[in-house]
Amino acid sequence: MDTRTAPGRWPKRHALEFATGQARFVDDIRPQGLLHMAVVRSTRAHARIVSVDVSAAAARPGVVLVLDAHEAARHLETLPYQFGAPELLGARNVALQALPVDKVRYVGEPVAVLAAENPRAARAAAAAVAVEYDDLPEAPRPYEYLGTSVLSAEQREHVVTENHFSSGDPDGALARAEHLLDAEFTVGRSTTAPLETRGYVASWDASAQRLTVHASHQQPFQLRDELAEVLRLAPEAIRVVVPNVGGSFGLKMTGQVEEPLVCLLSMLCERPVKWIESRAECFLGGGREQIHRVRAGFGGDGRVEVFTDHMVVPVGARSVSPGWRQAYVSAASLPGPYDIPHVDVTSRVVTTNLPPWHSCRGFGKEAPVFVMERVMDLIARRLRLDPAEVRRRNLLPTSAFPHRMPSGYQIDSGDYRAVLDRVIDISGYTGTHQQPSSATVRRGVGISFEITPEGGGHASGRLAPNVTPTVAAAESATVRLDRDGHVTVLSGVTNPGGGNDTALARLAAETLGTTTENVTVVQGDTSLCPPGTGNASSRGVAVGGAAVVLAARDMADKLRRTAAATLGCAPHEVTLADDAAHAASGASIPLRNLCARAAECGELSYTRSYRPTPPDDPAYRYSYPYFSSGAYVAEVDVDTATGVVKVHAITAVHDCGRVVEPVLVEGQLQGAIAMGIGLALYEDNRFEADGAPATRTFKEYMVPRANDLPDFVIRHHETPAPHTLLGAKGAGEAGVGGALAAVANAIDDALQGAQHGAGEPIATVTSVPLDPPTVLSLIPEPRGLG
Repeated sequence: MDTRTAPGRWPKRHALEFATGQARFVDDIRPQGLLHMAVVRSTRAHARIVSVDVSAAAARPGVVLVLDAHEAARHLETLPYQFGAPELLGARNVALQALPVDKVRYVGEPVAVLAAENPRAARAAAAAVAVEYDDLPEAPRPYEYLGTSVLSAEQREHVVTENHFSSGDPDGALARAEHLLDAEFTVGRSTTAPLETRGYVASWDASAQRLTVHASHQQPFQLRDELAEVLRLAPEAIRVVVPNVGGSFGLKMTGQVEEPLVCLLSMLCERPVKWIESRAECFLGGGREQIHRVRAGFGGDGRVEVFTDHMVVPVGARSVSPGWRQAYVSAASLPGPYDIPHVDVTSRVVTTNLPPWHSCRGFGKEAPVFVMERVMDLIARRLRLDPAEVRRRNLLPTSAFPHRMPSGYQIDSGDYRAVLDRVIDISGYTGTHQQPSSATVRRGVGISFEITPEGGGHASGRLAPNVTPTVAAAESATVRLDRDGHVTVLSGVTNPGGGNDTALARLAAETLGTTTENVTVVQGDTSLCPPGTGNASSRGVAVGGAAVVLAARDMADKLRRTAAATLGCAPHEVTLADDAAHAASGASIPLRNLCARAAECGELSYTRSYRPTPPDDPAYRYSYPYFSSGAYVAEVDVDTATGVVKVHAITAVHDCGRVVEPVLVEGQLQGAIAMGIGLALYEDNRFEADGAPATRTFKEYMVPRANDLPDFVIRHHETPAPHTLLGAKGAGEAGVGGALAAVANAIDDALQGAQHGAGEPIATVTSVPLDPPTVLSLIPEPRGLG
């Protein structure tokens, strides 16, 4: 399906409000008596806290309250882990507090908070807090864990979890392999950089003993439950409201320490308190950094028989946020879309003295795509085969689905070879090593294939004694009709800025025979909406939309029964369309009149819940219920004199099952591809040797601008998901890993083509990001290759 020509494209709802600056965000909420929170952050990467002197800060004008860790600990419980107990992923449960009492573990860790009358006074007071430290040794470096079978006591202390997934006979297959490939790949640390940083406005009503929190957040119900536990309140005493959100990308999931702290200040001051994260604070968090030591055994035809990967994933300091769980997904997602019978993946997840990982778009699936796609290219080069053909020979065939991966993840469906063939056809791909465009600028072409497990279900593997079963959460929706026929949808999924409310309105309108203009969608309010997971794992339409359809179907049945009694026919003979109920005889009744009659028998409101229902397998824990897939072709120009890379073209063919809302899906892919290009070329969350952040603004953390990107050619190949009501799969994370790998492969192709078979070999691309100095480091002297 071509989204450029698809009929019935419904524009994004309320788009004009955002384009004209009328949309309301959390920083626009300014209740009377508002105070502002500032955070005092550690200047040491690892140190004991000797003392925290807040006296000078408390004496400054405008300061209302200063909290150190000891005072905060009197009011707050330890932080609960998000997305389930860490033991589900083989990790230890370590009690963590919002403010550390005894030692800091990274530069930027909060050590005190305060509330003041205005942001300037708050920042000035924070700078006046004096903290004395006693430095401690830093944690071992990530490379120290690579290839080491026996760990020291110090190393073991910093291991979060170790995971091992295998199938077949890897050792025997390596011994029998006709060809062997050994390689090491690294993915740099990056962050999410949303347009809007995190923000909260907490308002405590002492008389009602009720807390209201407006938050730029992805998961209001999870935030409510976390706050209830930490603040020792009943969940019913907390209302979380999510206004418009200017991008999340995983950053705004629950588990950040500032969440309970801003609420505690409001409760103690008995005034509203706001905290808006600065860009420098936003850049503290990150993720994605990984090291992979890979071995692959393959035949002369390019068929890969065995793949092994020893990976180390440094996730920063320990945290209760879901970020560190991405490391598990990375290991569990190997070997991706390929039919490799013998696999052995070992993953060590370790802490360092950098800020903790937060969730990042892709959620651990993008690094395995980079690794596998580089492996496929290197095999093709070794055998002098077309990279596309090597992939075609190794992709899982449609007859293999459902396919159980070594980790226990089960791929539900797909048509991988058709997707690959289509992207080759659309892009005009004719192979690699294109003609140079000038004496120093070389054209390269790269191809990649990705899969993205979606829908929830991080843990996997066989069930065994002491292994906890897992199940994905349901999503819920309420559909209401008033007497005038206006539809209100209340959904447990939230909109992080991509516009899934448009799709929810469309699904309700189509089911009830009305227009989207007649539908109001309410999201992100724990006092109004039914419970849900918010925004996570591409569940908004595939799962949340299904709940809307089920509730709307119940409503439609009620309307048909009411109409049948008026029109003198059977309910199954009534059709809802064009804001009316129609009988086969031609008689009809307007929706407005119909609702007025139906409401005489009671409120017109139905609530339904839905979760995907893959076939039960008593031997395995619940897996991700659906897998999206995609193929990508990138063309780049590499200036071998400067190392500058210009992306010339990106073509993508994507399979996210049934495409419910083409405009939104294309928008999701455009953003994901842009992010993947950024990860390939620019984005690097760097820190100095002492742990101090080196990327505090967009001057240091580079993201692609509009003029850095070409127009994307995006097409869809729909393979309906067999286990979702709508046949939809996820469209929120696909494209990040695919674009990242395709661009990296294209750069490598350009550099290899520049060699012309003479001189010292050019180094292979094994790491990202590929900024100009990195590209130049791959080219031997002299650099001017003509």
